[in-house]
Amino acid sequence: MKKMIPLWLAAFSIALFLIMIGRHEWHLAHSGSIYVKLKPVDPRSILQGDYMALNYELYLAEQPPAMELIEDHLPSDAEKAYFYNQSSILSYVQLDAQRRVIQTRFDPQLLNDYPGASAKLVLRNPHNTFEGLYPAARSFLFAEGLEPCYRNAQFAELKVRENGQPLLVNLVGENLKALNCEQQNDWWQGSHN
Repeated sequence: MKKMIPLWLAAFSIALFLIMIGRHEWHLAHSGSIYVKLKPVDPRSILQGDYMALNYELYLAEQPPAMELIEDHLPSDAEKAYFYNQSSILSYVQLDAQRRVIQTRFDPQLLNDYPGASAKLVLRNPHNTFEGLYPAARSFLFAEGLEPCYRNAQFAELKVRENGQPLLVNLVGENLKALNCEQQNDWWQGSHN
């Protein structure tokens, strides 16, 4: 019986891994794309040549309910109460005709104000601050040598489920078309087509 324990653990691990893959594949197949503008990033992240730190322009329209702006930027009690120990915060985004985010609010009324041109978006909150909110991921990994191509990224393409859960799927150019960096560059040989 003891000899079977490693086999059962391996089978359980494989099953769990397959369930996770299936869940992400379902997310990709059953969710819509939205595009979030990328802000300038710290150039040191891309100098390494295999990943890019991401900053998002969310066009935050207002502070969350009951929050106050403090001139010296110390968090108010209301801000602490809204963000403290909240790993994620539900927001509502207004989209333009090309499904680019043009405004982010914390008021669900936005869904009624712009039916068909709005969506829920869950924002990550690792630092418990208004300024630290972001969707999906803080970095994008790519093969070494593709850095010149990915520098042209202007938007992050997110697949967002109805409940607002985002998944970063690609970085795209100004025209919202995929950069296709892997096809443009024989990165494994270090040469361009």
